[in-house]
Amino acid sequence: MSAPAVPRFTFLSARHLFMALALLLLLACLYRMFDYALGWSGGWKPMPSATAPQARFVDQNPGDTDASAQAAAADAELRAARDSTQAPAVSAAVSLAGHRVWASAVGWADVDQQLPVDLDASFRLGSSSKAINAVALGTLLDAGRIDLDAPVRRYLEGVAEPVASVTTRQAISHTAGIRDYGVCLCFPIWEQFSRRDFGHSARAGIAVFADDALLFKPGTQFAYSSYGANLSGAVIEAVAGMNYLDYIQSAVFQPLGMRHSGGDWAGTEVPGRVRFYDTQEGRYKRAYPVDNSIKWPSGGMIASPSDMLLLGEAMLDSRLFSAATRDLLIRPQPLSDGSANEQGYALGWRYFGDKKLFDGKLTTRFYTHNGTAVGSASYFAVYPDYGLVISVMMNKSVNSLDGLAPHANRLAELFIAPQLKVASQ
Repeated sequence: MSAPAVPRFTFLSARHLFMALALLLLLACLYRMFDYALGWSGGWKPMPSATAPQARFVDQNPGDTDASAQAAAADAELRAARDSTQAPAVSAAVSLAGHRVWASAVGWADVDQQLPVDLDASFRLGSSSKAINAVALGTLLDAGRIDLDAPVRRYLEGVAEPVASVTTRQAISHTAGIRDYGVCLCFPIWEQFSRRDFGHSARAGIAVFADDALLFKPGTQFAYSSYGANLSGAVIEAVAGMNYLDYIQSAVFQPLGMRHSGGDWAGTEVPGRVRFYDTQEGRYKRAYPVDNSIKWPSGGMIASPSDMLLLGEAMLDSRLFSAATRDLLIRPQPLSDGSANEQGYALGWRYFGDKKLFDGKLTTRFYTHNGTAVGSASYFAVYPDYGLVISVMMNKSVNSLDGLAPHANRLAELFIAPQLKVASQ
């Protein structure tokens, strides 16, 4: 007697269930890989209609009507910057001859709670972090502890070729041929939106690209690469003999008094750090959650504008290193054939000898490093001929500083103008 037949529908149901579960798992993985793009359309809220509060600091002599008018004009420019960019908050500060003369902040540090931004609020710096990394490098260069032209293998044991043969000079000046952010089989798929925790260490972050081929022979071309800056940070860490963030704290932040600066820790409430947003057409939403520990040297720092003044002032005097070291940091690096690199890029700074202000009537020198980050942007520049440092930040995602830079230029003009007036008399 034959065994009873197994009903066909039982087999088909099991197979279909397996296929359905596999499809759901695939969809879940795809959603996590692409959730930044897929989630863009949802979660928008109307921006509060309440008048945005403004905090202000002015260093002036009592009864100085010219300085009072200058500060009022700067306040108005900052409000105009917030209106034109639609940022929840914009904060700025200016120093002259080593002293903060004006600072102001307008808008919301936290839109949902309608918490006003204050002068000490810290923002994500994005690539302005590279200027901090450069200053840290300067402290070690000044002490004779780093050879810029030695291959990084001298300092980073176990790094594979061809990255091992790159020099620190090439890594920090974007002439090493190291790739920039790309895509990966990870969550999310775009590396610049990483949510992986790399801890305090700059060395941990270079594992992402350490085994990759170079884009070109080191020194022969220029290709902007935040991963290259990360490699220079790993060298700093190795030479300093301590975790990268610990060295930045001890060698840069503490000596300069940068009390509102540090690493941008994910998943942790950092006192004084603003919330980060996307905005459009009078609406806002919280920016995509990221973990910036992969980019401490290149884009993972936070600071207040007034703290960044202190960093800029250290590039105008000798409190951290000599004038010779400072001049080395801001000297544009030529390619191996002697030609100039296309961005006037130096060692963690961009240097320009032909900055135009006052509708082209003034040409002056300045060195700078701006930055964009998820939910934030930073404009940062030093005008050595006028002893002026300016920092402007906002808590909104942007692809470029084109919307913020014109306001920063006008602020610089406001504080340079009195010096021009005196010089003309």
